[in-house]
Amino acid sequence: MKTRSSLFLTSAALLPLLGAGAAVAKDAVVINNDRASRALSAEEVLRLGPVNNPLPAPDTTGVTADIGAGPYLQGAKTRSGIVSGSAGRAFGSFGIPYTTTRVQDGNQSAAGTTAASRLSTTYPYRTVGKLTFSAGYCSASLIRRSVIVTAAHCIQNFGSGASIFSGFQFRPGHYGAAGATAAQIAPYGTWNWAALVRPASWANGTDIGSGAARDNDLAVIALARDARGRFVGDLTGYLAYGWNNYSFVTSSKTGNLHTAAVTTLGYPFLMDRGAIMQRTDGPTYTTTVGRAGQLWQGSNLTGGSSGGPWVVNFAPRTAALTGGAVAGTAPVMAVIGVTSWGSSDPNAPKDNYSSQFRQNSRYPNANYGGYGAGNIGSLLNTLCSSPAPGGGTFASQGYCN
Repeated sequence: MKTRSSLFLTSAALLPLLGAGAAVAKDAVVINNDRASRALSAEEVLRLGPVNNPLPAPDTTGVTADIGAGPYLQGAKTRSGIVSGSAGRAFGSFGIPYTTTRVQDGNQSAAGTTAASRLSTTYPYRTVGKLTFSAGYCSASLIRRSVIVTAAHCIQNFGSGASIFSGFQFRPGHYGAAGATAAQIAPYGTWNWAALVRPASWANGTDIGSGAARDNDLAVIALARDARGRFVGDLTGYLAYGWNNYSFVTSSKTGNLHTAAVTTLGYPFLMDRGAIMQRTDGPTYTTTVGRAGQLWQGSNLTGGSSGGPWVVNFAPRTAALTGGAVAGTAPVMAVIGVTSWGSSDPNAPKDNYSSQFRQNSRYPNANYGGYGAGNIGSLLNTLCSSPAPGGGTFASQGYCN
């Protein structure tokens, strides 16, 4: 995500060349061959700065929200399979309204010896965590048993080809306020990366868009099992994901704008110095910026929240319905984007953007190997069908359940 400064380091990690300059190149799986990465200490984690999208924010003075759903069929992927549907139920002045709050419970002093971290260790909050690496930190969320989704700019600078950052580690449910214990900083442990996939068009700098607004600022990372052979999702659970603007609706009740109710989560550095998970809720719109399909939300989340999930139907608990009450027609709690960029000034106009999880010119298919449509389905299919250390594929080994 873009803030006032652009803090990025480069790594010397080498990858197969991706055919820089090609209009379309095949997405490549990057395997982590150094599984012995040392886990950062609690003090080192808390000293890390946020990673910001270094691409400049484009001019948004003429941006307007979409009034139509577009040509593609909405869908979502749950543990039991793909759910499709063309209608959603997310009814709710630009200067888009929103509410932001700490994900914190117990003693609001945030002292580490209290239960202040309890909320961030409950489902679904604990599926979200801090992603640390050589350049600093971003946010990420679990969408498969041992696969997280984050922003592509948290993997490498746009157009930097074979160079990616290094040392990716994920701490779900992270809480690092003053006085936090090691157990609160990494309540479910520290998980090293096993492999990742980011769009080839991001790596070679050909992704459609303008400045920070790009069609495909997303990436997926498989997390290695721990020393006991466990997958992280067996401890935390994980979220579903959706595509083609799942759960959005066009209605006269919202001025015929294509709208959804969205919850955004992450660790923005300018709020509690990135030590505590933050939550923003408000209406979100689909729009186009520099030819790139974007989700648009009112928000004051800043650098460090990059890669954090945009979730529809966010609900820790679902009520038992009686007396004729029914759920909406698109009720799945699903990640439909990740924080990509925002206004260069965090005080005005207070808005954030995400690449849409959807079919587009780079990822036109309606289904990739059973993982769904468009960019998110393709990246997961590439990762999960790839050979994994120890034999078989990441899917056959259980990472992608």
